[in-house]
Amino acid sequence: MTEPNQIRINELARDLEVKAKAIIDYLPEAGVTEKKTHSSSIDVAAAEKVRAHFRKLADDEAAAEAKAQADKVAKEAAAKAAALVGAVDLD
Repeated sequence: MTEPNQIRINELARDLEVKAKAIIDYLPEAGVTEKKTHSSSIDVAAAEKVRAHFRKLADDEAAAEAKAQADKVAKEAAAKAAALVGAVDLD
């Protein structure tokens, strides 16, 4: 059983819907220097840093995806408008 101020890496990974290895790879940046495995525990403060990091990554990815979708819609609308202008000029 983990201590109340600890969380297992595999539980954190499940909560964040990321691979435990991704969290383990990020831990040194979060200030956790000792070697960890998926079943190791980290303190709550480090877990919050990990959560913030992976949420930011997810938010950035979602924003990039939304921008790409908006760009695609704008391009399709511009192509449709150009086709309509071309059709009007023929009449």
